[in-house]
Amino acid sequence: MKKFLPLYILLGAIIICALLLQFRPKPKKVENLRLVPPVEYLTINAKDTQIIIESEGILMPKIESTFISEVSGKVTHIGGNFYPGSYFEEGETLFEIDPLTYVERLKVAEFQLAQAKLSLAEQKALAEQAKADWEKLDFGQANDLVLRKPQLNQAIASLASAEASFNSAKGDLEDTVFKAPYSGYLLSRNIDLGTVVNGNTASPVAQAYAVGNGEVRLPINEKEKELLAYKETKSQSNKVRFYHATSKALLAEGTIVRVEATLNSNNRLSYCVGEIKNAFSNEDALHSSQLQRSQFLVAEIEGKVLASAFTIPNVALRNNNYVYTINEENRLIQKKVNVLHKNRDSVIVSEGLDSVEKIVISPIPFFVENMAVEPIAK
Repeated sequence: MKKFLPLYILLGAIIICALLLQFRPKPKKVENLRLVPPVEYLTINAKDTQIIIESEGILMPKIESTFISEVSGKVTHIGGNFYPGSYFEEGETLFEIDPLTYVERLKVAEFQLAQAKLSLAEQKALAEQAKADWEKLDFGQANDLVLRKPQLNQAIASLASAEASFNSAKGDLEDTVFKAPYSGYLLSRNIDLGTVVNGNTASPVAQAYAVGNGEVRLPINEKEKELLAYKETKSQSNKVRFYHATSKALLAEGTIVRVEATLNSNNRLSYCVGEIKNAFSNEDALHSSQLQRSQFLVAEIEGKVLASAFTIPNVALRNNNYVYTINEENRLIQKKVNVLHKNRDSVIVSEGLDSVEKIVISPIPFFVENMAVEPIAK
């Protein structure tokens, strides 16, 4: 009996295992649910699109100059508006220099001019008399020396020299009263009462700018320069809108008047110049104006008009040159596009899309080509 005990134990274990397998609980069947993520999209149509080039720059007067006195002397008078920040009118006296030396020079020049006129009159009379005497003697053809032509020419040249000296002396005397060459605002001055001015040197006496038009140099890269198409539309001029750098409020509108013919050596960019008409007004409108000298402005420049282009939001662009679209079966399709231009909010695409597209604008963490989605119109 003991000899068959292990066999009985093995047989019992097999029977128990068979019963356990026979009566084990069956697992419940679980359906494999497929996740269909919701995505937001915009329906975009191809249409003629105006390129808008964004740039920025500093508003400066079209005319800003340094005043230099043409004569030397002591400053004896300062004009009432010859102070930094003051407004002055064209032709207004800004300062005066002691005129005594120039009055004396003018008197000397007047005397020399009178002498030259007298000498010319005498030489004319002597030349006429010499010609008459020679004709009476009937000695034939007279030479220039006999007819006193060299003396006459010398007298004419002396008169011209005396007149030039007189005009120069008169101009120097007038320059002792420095008058404003235009209406504008004084930025700074380097002289005061009693200051000795050295004329005809590079030493400035003041700096000022004129009222009227202002200019903003706007940097653009090589691609933006091509999209600007300035040469093609030069007769019409590219329009520019200028905005406040902080509030983004529209401050002024202008036009591109030129594109500079050289690259900037520091940033390798081109510069186009936008002009604002009457950017700087007279004194009455100064404090009510929203534009100021050296003001930083944000600009939007109108460039080419592209036929059949798409304008999509920046968030719709994936990996710089791809977009996700939704087809008729509500599946995601990735398309490679040709990006022509980008700005703060949007991207302009010229190729790679159909005439009407559903562009995905919501984030897609894990993209799979032809994956099913639930479209949500934005």
